[in-house]
Amino acid sequence: MKAKGSRERSPSGLSKHSVAQLVAGYSEEATLYQMLFGLTSRQRRCLGDGGDLSEFVELIDEKDAVLNQIAALEAELEPIRTVWTAARAAAREKVAADLNPILDEMISTIQRTVALERDNEHLLETRRRELQRVLSDARRWRCASPDPIPADVVAPPPISDPSWPIPITA
Repeated sequence: MKAKGSRERSPSGLSKHSVAQLVAGYSEEATLYQMLFGLTSRQRRCLGDGGDLSEFVELIDEKDAVLNQIAALEAELEPIRTVWTAARAAAREKVAADLNPILDEMISTIQRTVALERDNEHLLETRRRELQRVLSDARRWRCASPDPIPADVVAPPPISDPSWPIPITA
């Protein structure tokens, strides 16, 4: 999606081609933001009880790839966006009728994604604290008991006990 310099430029400064590129570019970007929301939703499921944290981490790479695509698309759209913002208001309003629904959807998706990311951060922090508590409890139990074998486990008799069979080794 490369901007063409002076194709069918109207007196307003916008070409039909530029308008089509702008609408197509933002439609593609809206789709990428939907993908990002989907990946963030999958991460949310990974944070649930018994969720797979390794999948959560793998999804970070997928999200990074989508964010890189969005950044590249934004860079491609910049020259067209510059022409659009420099055009007369009447011409921008005609394009706005096509762009506003796309941009509104994109903004809504971004807001939902940001809110879900915040929730995921809170859940991740909660899981981290729970894991830290469990590990701390295990360390205290180990340190408090000089005998690491719980009391309800019967230890084998000492080797010097004649009633205990001597293991045969080959």
